[in-house]
This record gives sequence, structure tokens and C-alpha cells, in this order.
Amino acid sequence: MLSVPHLDREFDYLVSAEQSDDAQPGVRVRVRFHGRLVDGFVLERRADTDHPGKLGWLDRVVSAEPVLTPEIRRLVDAVAARYAGTRPDVLRLAVPARHARVEREPAVSRDPPGPAIPDPVDPAGWDGYGRGAQFLAALAESRAARAVWQALPGEPWTDRFAEAAAQTVRAGRSALAIVPDQRDLDALWRAATTRIDEGSVVALSAGLGPAARYRRWLAALRAPRGW
Repeated sequence: MLSVPHLDREFDYLVSAEQSDDAQPGVRVRVRFHGRLVDGFVLERRADTDHPGKLGWLDRVVSAEPVLTPEIRRLVDAVAARYAGTRPDVLRLAVPARHARVEREPAVSRDPPGPAIPDPVDPAGWDGYGRGAQFLAALAESRAARAVWQALPGEPWTDRFAEAAAQTVRAGRSALAIVPDQRDLDALWRAATTRIDEGSVVALSAGLGPAARYRRWLAALRAPRGW
């Protein structure tokens, strides 16, 4: 990844037979570029190339973990285009630095397999909001629910957030809630885990150390739909 605007593009490399199984789209790799080794990601595998010159070989696959998903890649492209940045700069923020020991840890097993389904959401907490019931119904039916919501004074806003998330998870989808600071994150975590299985809730913050941050990020990345 080269944080130079004129080099913010894809480059083709050859993949050896020994690397072929691990060098799949989304994994981290090291490649030689103008005489020095640089980090990169495999974006796609092709049998041909548009490059007219001689191709170099992939130096090595750093990890077989596909951390750059198609969804993350589309988001990175959109953010870089919107704010006139380079994709490598955005990628460094979107994908945490690798922690090898964390990657080698066994995945957390679940018994029974699959995420637990939250209990039905009581809509009474939304009675004070216009179209609150319709909003919950849209989430339950996986319909587009575009809404602007402001918590009433004295209202336990974390409960409403957690209820909306639980309704979304019950519909077989995932939810992302963004809050401004650690205090709000801790409060939302407590509210969410009273309604959603704790193993299905991941809390990420800037205060986490490298290992904890990568462990939680991988948990969210590897989670089945509906977590």
C-alpha cells in the first residue's frame, strides 16, 4: 500500500503454485515494488493481465485471513473518493494491524450453533415517538427504515438503541451502533447484552490494546449474518 496519489491503483503480480491456496482475495501479502518490500492486499485472482510488461512474483502471503471483504473495499473506495484521500490511507484505518497470535487463537464455539435469537421487542418504549411502532415494524420486516430520532429528556436512550438492534438481529441481519465516547459505549453494551446474546455483541473502541482490538474486530468479521 503506497500513500501516493499517482500510485493509488491496482498492480498485477504472479502467484506461485505454493502460494495459490492462501493467496485469495482479501488476504494480506508482501510484494516487491521498485526494489523494496511493501504491504498489500489481494483484490482478485485472474488468469490474464492487461500489463504489457514483465510481472513480478508475490513475495509472500502474510496471512490467509481474508480481512479485506468486498463490503469493506467498497466502503474504502467511497470514503477515499468522497474526501479526496488515497485508498491506502483509508485502509490503514479500516483494517486494524494484524496480530498473529490472535489470528491463531481457536474460534469461539457456540452451543447450540448459530446466534441466539433475541426475545420479541416490546414496542411500548416507542409509544412517545411518532411512527415509532412503524419504525420497529420496518426493522422486523427487513425494510429500509430511514429515520431521524432524538431521545426524549430523561429517556433511557440506550434501551431504545438496544431494542432497535435486537429487532434487526431478530430479522436475521446485523446492526452497527456508533456512539461518541467510552461511557456511552459501556452503557450501550450493558443495554444490548440484556436483549441480545452477549456472544453476539462486539464493542470496539480506541482505548483497546492491539490484541483486544484485533480479536474483537475479527469476531465481528467472522460472525455469521444475524449477529
